[in-house]
Amino acid sequence: MKLLHIKVSPDLAGSASRIASAHLVEKLRAQHADLEETVLDLAQHPLPHLDAFTIGAFFTQPDQRDKAQRAAIQTSEHLVDQLFACDTLVISSPMWNLGLPSVLKAWFDHITRAGRTFAFTPDGCKVGLVNGKKVYSVVASGSVFAHGPFVQDDQFTPYIRVALEYIGITDVEFIRVDGTHDPVSRATALPHALQSIERLF
Repeated sequence: MKLLHIKVSPDLAGSASRIASAHLVEKLRAQHADLEETVLDLAQHPLPHLDAFTIGAFFTQPDQRDKAQRAAIQTSEHLVDQLFACDTLVISSPMWNLGLPSVLKAWFDHITRAGRTFAFTPDGCKVGLVNGKKVYSVVASGSVFAHGPFVQDDQFTPYIRVALEYIGITDVEFIRVDGTHDPVSRATALPHALQSIERLF
């Protein structure tokens, strides 16, 4: 099994999302002796955000792109190929200001490509082209968003679900490390997340 593991938190040592996703990968490895893990660490190797030239290259027909355009989309092409090559995707990230850190949003911008990861039928319907993938999204948040007064404020999990569905991925499991800065739940946030992972296997 080929696993793509995206890590986002800049806290390389103490990140709750990194600790939880490492435990998740251990459980997957125990089930799949042939597991091949590819790590994409966006904190240590942030992706460039899209610019006008790159977007223009995206919308240029492949056989009409010049050398500069081909160079501009090289990162995106690699990331799309990497996504297609994996069987399972693990996204490990904090929630920042209710949503995605910009480095993770940059990844989605690079892999959400008309003609590559989604397409339109002649009658205008969209079809996702990335099929048969399992996704585990490990998200750590300072407040509790799974229940209580802040549920409606969570922009992270809806975005992940919709963005993945847009390209054809519908099998998504969320693992929350909820309330890491909450005075009531911070002591139990990570243990509860690890227990959730145990129950999955």
